[in-house]
Amino acid sequence: MERLPNAKPVVKNHIKRTAKFQWGKILLDPRSSTNLIWTFPYLIEILWYGMLMGCKNLREVEDFSECYQERVPDTTLHDLSVKISPDPLRSLIVKEVKKALRNHELPKEEFPIRITAIDGKCISVSKLSVGDFSQKSECNGGVQYVNRVLRAVHVSNKTKLILGQREIHGKTNEMSDFIPFVKDLLKDYGNTNLLETISVDAGMISRDNAQFLVNEGLHYIMALKNPQKGLVVLGHELFKNRTVPNVETEGKANGKKYLRRLYRCEAPEYPDWPHLREFRRIEQKTTDKNEKVTFEERYFITSVSPNKLTDRQILQAIRMHWGIENNANWVTDVAWEEDDSPWCNRALVFVSLLRILAYNVLSRLKERRLRKKNDRERSWKGIMKLVNAVLLFMQVENASQELVPVFV
Repeated sequence: MERLPNAKPVVKNHIKRTAKFQWGKILLDPRSSTNLIWTFPYLIEILWYGMLMGCKNLREVEDFSECYQERVPDTTLHDLSVKISPDPLRSLIVKEVKKALRNHELPKEEFPIRITAIDGKCISVSKLSVGDFSQKSECNGGVQYVNRVLRAVHVSNKTKLILGQREIHGKTNEMSDFIPFVKDLLKDYGNTNLLETISVDAGMISRDNAQFLVNEGLHYIMALKNPQKGLVVLGHELFKNRTVPNVETEGKANGKKYLRRLYRCEAPEYPDWPHLREFRRIEQKTTDKNEKVTFEERYFITSVSPNKLTDRQILQAIRMHWGIENNANWVTDVAWEEDDSPWCNRALVFVSLLRILAYNVLSRLKERRLRKKNDRERSWKGIMKLVNAVLLFMQVENASQELVPVFV
């Protein structure tokens, strides 16, 4: 029997613990009971493992199925995907996040407060509408449909698990779906402290959203831009004479040098924002490898008590929000090529939720289970290749013990 690459018993144990599901009990088989060739659990297992390995399309999943056990045509996988209700996957994502929390894979001690970032994301662009959440737009003289969602990511922890997703209706926007999405999150995670502080960018800042969070016992950190013009003017007024920052930090990343300065000020009384505690201004100077310098200036407001975080922790908290872009969204776009590889546009919600589940499994593996330095430095695609090798090894191992039925 072929040996595991150097081996990865850690990967094998992680897959058995977090990625082995009884699909026949989780999802409902939408097919008729006649003329069936493959069992439903086997077909879903093939789709699931294909996603876990980062397959770019259903043809690659078909190729994997031949190596894994029995070849399944991509057309069969496509026709099945469009018929499956995706809703049970939402519950499965929540269940697995809570399991990670119970297993101490999301330790709070990494940061004084828990922060969950909510942000919008495009999960595909299609030539045809694929549901109510397809937004029609003009592009190069033609028509295309942008399919967007809101996603929540727990960012105050290096594992950065995706907590959930809400599809944005094509006739609405992020602002309209924010409160319904948070209600869904509270229903799923209200008995945990994962939602202690909600961080959002300027597209979702509003008095109603802030008041809703406070009414639910949550705090907020919001990027400050128009249309909150009164708050923007007040923010500029508060800091116009400040020349000495509260703290200044330097760092390097991706070949660039960063100089960040934080200015903070207790919030004065402001109409309809009684919960507003602090204004923050962050200046960032970026120097690239060619010595080109760019400057950015951002303002933030928060209901978090000023003595809850130190100056350096405030800078860290702001950077954490961008973890939803630089980690979760970036990983799904680069490692899975989510924007360009929808697998099946007609099953876009099912596929996107399956991808979230796969991202969370691999994030727990990458950040919590792989301990050796060379393993921890593997790229996401490198980890996917490792998972591929382990899955095939496990299948050979199972086949040597018993014949696994894949046919009805």
